[in-house]
Amino acid sequence: MTRRRLLIPFLAILSFLTVTPVAGQFYNGMQMTFGKNRVQHRDFYWTYFRFDEMDVYYNEFGREVAEFAAKEAKEKLDEIEDYFDYTLDKRPILIIYNKQNDFRQSNVGLISSEEDYNVGGYSRVIKNKIMLWFNGDHEEFSKLIASAIAEVVVYEMIYNADLRDRVTSSNQIQIPDWYIKGLINYVAYGWDSETDNRVRDAFTNNRYKNLDNLEYEDAVFAGQSFWKYIGETYGNAIIPNIIYLSKIYRNIEDGFLYGLGKSIKDTYRDWRSFYSAYYEVKPGENYTKPPEIKKARPYERFTAVKVSPDGSQVAWVSNDWGKRKIWLYDTSTGKTRKIFTVEPRFEQSVDYTYPVLTWHPGGQILTFANEEKGGVELYFYRIDQRKFEHRTMPFFEKVLSMSYSPDGSRLLVSAVINGMSDIYVHTIISGTNERITFDVADDRDPVFISGKDETIVFSSNRLTDTLSNRGDPQERTGLTYDLFTYDLRTRDNRLTRLGDRSMQDLTMPLLPSVTSTGFLGNGNGIVNHWTGAIDSTIAYIDTALHYSYFITPRQTTDYPRNLEAFDRRGGQDAAVIFDNGRYRLLTGSASLNPPVNEDEIKTTLWRREETDMLRAADSINQLRDWLLAERARMNDTLKKPLYEYYASADEPIDFRNYVFEKEKENFYELQWRKDYMDINLDTSRMEMPVALVYRPAFYNNYTATQIDFNFLNNTYQAYNGGAPYFNPGLNMLIKIGTIDLFEDYRITGGFRFSGNFDSNEYLVSLEALKGKFDKQIIFHKQSFDSYNDTSYYKIRSYTTYMSLRKPLSAVLALKGTLTYRYDNYVLQSTDLTTLAAPSFDRHWAGIKGEVIYDNTRKRTINIYYGTRFKIFGEYFREVNRSKSDLFVLGADFRHYQKIHRDLIWANRFAASSSFGPSRLIYYMGGVDNWMGFFFNKVPMFDQTVPVNPDVNYG
Repeated sequence: MTRRRLLIPFLAILSFLTVTPVAGQFYNGMQMTFGKNRVQHRDFYWTYFRFDEMDVYYNEFGREVAEFAAKEAKEKLDEIEDYFDYTLDKRPILIIYNKQNDFRQSNVGLISSEEDYNVGGYSRVIKNKIMLWFNGDHEEFSKLIASAIAEVVVYEMIYNADLRDRVTSSNQIQIPDWYIKGLINYVAYGWDSETDNRVRDAFTNNRYKNLDNLEYEDAVFAGQSFWKYIGETYGNAIIPNIIYLSKIYRNIEDGFLYGLGKSIKDTYRDWRSFYSAYYEVKPGENYTKPPEIKKARPYERFTAVKVSPDGSQVAWVSNDWGKRKIWLYDTSTGKTRKIFTVEPRFEQSVDYTYPVLTWHPGGQILTFANEEKGGVELYFYRIDQRKFEHRTMPFFEKVLSMSYSPDGSRLLVSAVINGMSDIYVHTIISGTNERITFDVADDRDPVFISGKDETIVFSSNRLTDTLSNRGDPQERTGLTYDLFTYDLRTRDNRLTRLGDRSMQDLTMPLLPSVTSTGFLGNGNGIVNHWTGAIDSTIAYIDTALHYSYFITPRQTTDYPRNLEAFDRRGGQDAAVIFDNGRYRLLTGSASLNPPVNEDEIKTTLWRREETDMLRAADSINQLRDWLLAERARMNDTLKKPLYEYYASADEPIDFRNYVFEKEKENFYELQWRKDYMDINLDTSRMEMPVALVYRPAFYNNYTATQIDFNFLNNTYQAYNGGAPYFNPGLNMLIKIGTIDLFEDYRITGGFRFSGNFDSNEYLVSLEALKGKFDKQIIFHKQSFDSYNDTSYYKIRSYTTYMSLRKPLSAVLALKGTLTYRYDNYVLQSTDLTTLAAPSFDRHWAGIKGEVIYDNTRKRTINIYYGTRFKIFGEYFREVNRSKSDLFVLGADFRHYQKIHRDLIWANRFAASSSFGPSRLIYYMGGVDNWMGFFFNKVPMFDQTVPVNPDVNYG
């Protein structure tokens, strides 16, 4: 066998702002395969609803989530198609996961060697497949659905169905992230509090200097703000025109020029001026914040913070591209230590809801829930002993929040089961759970009320004060969150609402007592801490007095940015805010917080807009309820058809223009409702079709056609007794792939048509990725001409690979491969001796083991950030020949360090060696896809390199 080897590490040398690559060949040249993994902890069994407009797939525990998603998706699809005046050619396929971890176990969008797709990052849509997951918040789930539907419509509208997945052409329109992703979110749901907070921070700190340089969330929020400016300045009707013009002229700048009548440069300037005025009001600009003790790294988030009951310890969670850590800060010493870490850091769809923290009332045990291997683990960390205890919580799909009972024996848990975010009482000793609520409303952050030990308070967006406990996924919910109390002793279906009629969200109750409670509210447009005195008034009197309860809210902090997390215990405050592009942890004594003067509180412009929208929506809901009640009353009391109350009884019948009875009812229905015809009075449930069982079916995944100078499948070449090895030269590659819907099974076929019409290659690959092991079988045929000092050969090589890959994590895997190879040597006739010489065969069997690590992020073609490596060992033996053993050990390490955007420092170290009775030939140098052979006379290989004839090369 012959082989290429890299002896000099691969470096990207930065000199005078110029990067000069020094490349070398090793094993498979630069094309060493790495790749990430999907770790599967359980098998899913899929069924689906088939509607006229779409298909909705869900697993065995996801029917309720699928019903909610189907109802939302149908409404959003109609709205978005009407908005763009465009009808989808390909019906959307919605794949619904009960939680984000289930989605991360799926093979859909797994990075292949071609790296066509990467939903481990930000994209949720592949062609017309839409992957959705429920994170415990139905409002956020609705936004996710709307964004995904908008993405399908926008991409199909711009790129003509699935053409973008099959063709790569310089003639296609090049669209930056801010343009397309911002447009998708703006069309889907417009604007919200989180977007306003991030955009406010960016404009305040001048971080939107160049839109095209933005990436990830910055690009999304900036683009969303840009389209909001377009919509509010020129009207939303102009946006589809801009998209169509951009598509026609294949240039987004021309789209704005002909759509708005001004250049993109002028539009950028006006956009910045718009937000300078929009954010002229600066809430909390003079507020004295607690001291900052930690600033997050880029792309790192602080997601939760909890103060111990005595205020001596502050625990918080950091999440850096999925790498979750829990930290403890000692308020007396100022020291910080890390107590828990889990998961690798790599680009992915990150679940920021874990770990979930709470403190035991004694203050010496930090309790937290974390998601591991697809399930929920409950940990108890003893501060003084620095030891962990943990147990599983198999009853829950997802835990959202926890808090202890006053005696420390129970946990109040907000958790998700079958798409419902409800409240449970978890008894720690027995591990049992008792369900308190069971409906589609999102019940969050339950805590016990001090002084009323068996009464709890929680935040919810439910409409009524009565627990229906029907678990109906199509039940209506409210526009905002209110606080509710519930008595665990009575266990009846009555709740007490603590509202403030301000149309703000009241979330995360803190230190509730009989007379007052703290909570987080967004009354001025910025999420801050509030307190509210609990009061009551007489609602009505029948045989007894009936009271309605309310709170009188007062804002106690005035931060300039939203409180992402907040806690107050033992006289200590701890807060997480996003400021100047980074998450920051603040903590200090609560007594040092300056009192907030109500006259100095400033309300954001977005909050005024949101309040107007909420009040309008609330008025429509009240009108709708009144109209429904009025129609029901009339239907109950009318003794004759409705139209007879309007038509005269002695009116003669006009037989030439006869009006049927049903038409009369419709006409007089219009008369009755008058000015309210635009209010939908349809109270019927969306009927679900019969659920169908999913059976794997295959369809074309991609067709790749390209011209290059590379091999179809890189492998060792058969040794011919001389120095040369074969380079493919100019060739045409064609590959066709087919997959099932969930991409658990993949079939790939390809051939390389050589420029010399003789040395062609063929390959067939079968992959089964379902389960804990990834299985693959490859059949490969290669033929080429070779020679040595005495003879010319035609070598036909047939190789079969059987691989088994075990993902240990998303970035680390073990792989084993069995190989059988048959080489047929046909001696070419150059004289009578070679004419009479027989052909001969060689049979090789081999085994290979690999350790593969890859946490890289792909910025663009050949630009990566991160680290990847492979360590491998191989053993080969010629089956029908003794003393032919061949052992190979090798490693390949690569690290890519970001310097500035698309400028990186790349380092590579690779080495390999063979030993045993048979050996490999290693050549130094690199000719990956080298075009010198085709365009000039520079030889690709020095044919005079001497080879030791006494060594038994394989």
